[in-house]
Amino acid sequence: MRCYHCGAELSEHSFCTNCGVDVGLYKKIIRLSNTFYNQGLEKARVRDLSGAVVCLRQSLKFNKNNIKARNLLGLVYYEMGEVVAALSEWVISTNLRSKKNVAADYIERLQSNVSKMDVLKQSIKKYNQAYQYCLQPDGKDLAIVQLKSVIRFNPKYVRAYQLLGLVYLVNGNPKAARHYLLIAKDIDINSTITLRYLKEAERMLNPDDPKKAKKNENNPGQYATVTKNDAGDTIIQPNYVQEKRGSGTVLNIIIGLAIGFAIAYFLVLPGRISAAQDEYQAKIRENGVQIDALNLEIADLQKTNSDQENKIKTLTDSLSAYSGTEGTLADMENILKAAAVHLQNPENQIEVAEYLLGVDEEAWTEDTSENYRELYLALKSAIGPTVCETYYMDGNKALQNKQYDDAIAYLTAAVFFDAGNVDALYALATAYNDAEQTEDAKQTYEKVIELFPNTWYSTKAEQYINSHE
Repeated sequence: MRCYHCGAELSEHSFCTNCGVDVGLYKKIIRLSNTFYNQGLEKARVRDLSGAVVCLRQSLKFNKNNIKARNLLGLVYYEMGEVVAALSEWVISTNLRSKKNVAADYIERLQSNVSKMDVLKQSIKKYNQAYQYCLQPDGKDLAIVQLKSVIRFNPKYVRAYQLLGLVYLVNGNPKAARHYLLIAKDIDINSTITLRYLKEAERMLNPDDPKKAKKNENNPGQYATVTKNDAGDTIIQPNYVQEKRGSGTVLNIIIGLAIGFAIAYFLVLPGRISAAQDEYQAKIRENGVQIDALNLEIADLQKTNSDQENKIKTLTDSLSAYSGTEGTLADMENILKAAAVHLQNPENQIEVAEYLLGVDEEAWTEDTSENYRELYLALKSAIGPTVCETYYMDGNKALQNKQYDDAIAYLTAAVFFDAGNVDALYALATAYNDAEQTEDAKQTYEKVIELFPNTWYSTKAEQYINSHE
């Protein structure tokens, strides 16, 4: 532990041996922070994640520079599926200590896996969408579909399991609710929300289950509580009421205590009260000095924190400005990954296509590198016809199954990789039409007429346009 005033290593004394400042209160604050950290660590080890979060937050209230507590809080958040909250704690931790900080490794591992980060971001968006569905009168079924997709992408997202369990409870399906709530309990064994929902699910599953305490007829001092466990077995737990005994002994003890208090009050107490008052006044003066010193230190720390926040904002703005040139950083990374996959495994064209679909051509400017454009177009041309055929087949299959959103996505990708494939373009127009997206259908049919005039496809497209005017 180091002195808050001069930074020197503190000894067992209540003052700094280097600068002489009183550090008694400061040591108590640091010990309290460490105590809450240890409690949070113990709770995290037994998967009481909610309890760990409470303890670790309390630890950081006493000492916001407690790096271990902040890093552990990030890990607990990550284990609960709260990736954004975890990253926030780790970023703050690395700003407080940039060197020899394990939080930097956590951030690097998470951000190095771009596909996983994208999946986690999508799961958060889907969770928010599911929450909005829950607020709609007829949106519960859509919410269930979205939440199942969320837990498939992020199987540790406790809040998604809790919301899914709640939706099932509202829909009158306590068995399904209990299934998902038990999974949430395995992740976080002591979450109040999970336990409350589970209790409601058990009540709905066993509405006639007796849970009243009744008096045992054979022993008036004994009571029994009748419950059932998860296997359905009846459990009777006796509760014993201890009889009052030895009333004479208790009376003698009370009389002896009264005599002792009387002697202390008349002989010893007055002198001790006077000494305690003097000591109390001295402590008040001493604490006043310490409070003034701490107030000055707090003001300095607040100014330092404000300076750090300004630096972070400046760096963020710089990064945002850089991301707008030469395409985005994500675009560059997608093209480089696509090239790497194409060179290592030329047969894996779908993965190359997925990376290329993530490139935003509309963000290109006159300053965009010609080499960058050529690499992108070369990769697109190399895999275009084959990938187009694959997406076209998948789109037709989805269209036949009336999965219009999937069909439109697949066929749009097919046209993207081969604009000269009239079958794919006409099928995309058909998908828009079947999905009742009239304006998009009309624009696509007009493109068929423009690119493929005097063909069967253009004739059909003209018939559609004429019939909708």
